[in-house]
Amino acid sequence: MLVSTYISGIMVSTEKRITEAARELFIKRGYRGTTTREIASRAGVSEVTVFRKFGSKKNLLKRIMDESSERISGVLEVLRRDGDPRDVLKEVIQKLIMVMVQEKIDLLFLMMVERELEEHGFDGWEIHDSTARLIYDSIEHYLRDKISEGSIRVVDPGTAAEMIISYISHASLSSHFRGHETPAAESFIDILWRGIEGGGMIKE
Repeated sequence: MLVSTYISGIMVSTEKRITEAARELFIKRGYRGTTTREIASRAGVSEVTVFRKFGSKKNLLKRIMDESSERISGVLEVLRRDGDPRDVLKEVIQKLIMVMVQEKIDLLFLMMVERELEEHGFDGWEIHDSTARLIYDSIEHYLRDKISEGSIRVVDPGTAAEMIISYISHASLSSHFRGHETPAAESFIDILWRGIEGGGMIKE
């Protein structure tokens, strides 16, 4: 039976409350430093309910990681569209920041968890490809294609992708831990674009 509650007029399922509570605690304390009792308390449910819904803390983490990867993958579809590269990049940056801020997804957390999963031998989960790697590869591939087309000048697409990811991660972390407003992507894109705009072909 689906048990729900109303928060600010929005119906939130018990599972959603548990995953949101777990995500917040995992970010603050890490996977190992968080107990299912603490998750249950934060979600306003019993510890039995947490185990009934997810079976284990490991399965709860898997759900969070899968959902995060799926949301990020959806945003990265923007890179498949035709259009001015400047506008495409600005849109994907803005949407990635929005998703990470609203859903408390941050790349540092995801990378730490992914490493922790490897240490625990949880690679059999069939978790989606590393979220950080997915973002990097998608942006790097997009930039490489645009360089090949002559839409942007010849730069190292990997370095440019790392710069973009660093900005997104910083904006996400600032919002989570310092209460800052999410920085607008416009200024960052303006600065980035001065470095990559212009025609050119990939050097042999």
